[in-house]
Amino acid sequence: MPPRLRVSAAQLLPPELPASARGGETRERILKAAAKVLVAGDGQCEIADVARAAGVSAGLSYHYFTSKAGLIAAVVEAFYDRFEAAVMDVNPKPGATWGERERLRLDRMVAFHYAEPLAPLILTRLSRTPEVAAVEATRLARHIALAARNIEIAQKRGEIPADLDASLLGAMILGGLRQAIGQALAATKRPAQAKVTEQLWQFIAGTARFSPPPAKKKQR
Repeated sequence: MPPRLRVSAAQLLPPELPASARGGETRERILKAAAKVLVAGDGQCEIADVARAAGVSAGLSYHYFTSKAGLIAAVVEAFYDRFEAAVMDVNPKPGATWGERERLRLDRMVAFHYAEPLAPLILTRLSRTPEVAAVEATRLARHIALAARNIEIAQKRGEIPADLDASLLGAMILGGLRQAIGQALAATKRPAQAKVTEQLWQFIAGTARFSPPPAKKKQR
């Protein structure tokens, strides 16, 4: 048998096209149509169906995305762009503790996934396809690196024990959150968002052995 070819996320995405407002709008319309078709089809889609939903020709869809795999990869990339804008770019009040910052991030993470129609598919069915796995590997590595940097800062402040490996801890927390949120979204009756958030925070704080800094005494 011939050796299996490994496909990177970059290879799945289409080549850069000349920038134009009209072209960008068309590409975005195709992406939105593909997302709707994927949700309606429980993770299944065909270029012809997406083109019909977007009001364009199948040939134009191929022009932008080259293949169905490339289109699905682009849909997932767009999903994670929205995720990072809503969740990862957290700007809490100055001087916030690691716990305050990560609790806010968790609140936004659960809310984002509960509101996103694509989330159940990306965390379950689509995650098993090569085109989605390639995109997610790149994004997850980025998120783990960010988590590790935040943990290292908390360790320097004495909020998290210094003997914990920051990268390993970040991977454990993010992996656990992904699995738990995916389980909640796949449930016949979704658990309440607030309950899921609270249970996940207990998991994060316990895994990180987080110790909030003592409250500052108010000066009289």
